[in-house]
Amino acid sequence: MSGETIIHGRCIVPGKVNAEAVVSKTRISFWGGYNPAEGTVTEKGNPLEGVSLNNKVAIFISTKGSSGTSNCLNLARRYGTQPAAFINTELDSLAVCGCIANEIPMMADLDKDPFEIIKTGDMIEMDAEVGIIKVISK
Repeated sequence: MSGETIIHGRCIVPGKVNAEAVVSKTRISFWGGYNPAEGTVTEKGNPLEGVSLNNKVAIFISTKGSSGTSNCLNLARRYGTQPAAFINTELDSLAVCGCIANEIPMMADLDKDPFEIIKTGDMIEMDAEVGIIKVISK
């Protein structure tokens, strides 16, 4: 059954996005666990292994934290494979810096659990500046 749900949250990096969701209650290592040339998660054993984040709203707990996160996101931007946005339930300062430097909209501190509401393939209309995420279930 399809429907719409509104989630409110805090703007970390402003921007507007309309893109498909990729959801996993996991952490992602962008340094060593992500191929920026293809935009895919490569970390062995990660639930998103082999999944493309290219032009997707990546909804996950947080990054694993590495100063290489910003560089990998910058390479993905140069290749045209970067995620459209991040929605995180925990913040990692290095991921925040990476999103700021690469103009990837980011939200956190949501009023609802995104892992209970959003499924991979749902459409996300996000306006981070005003703190609104519209989830259009498939």
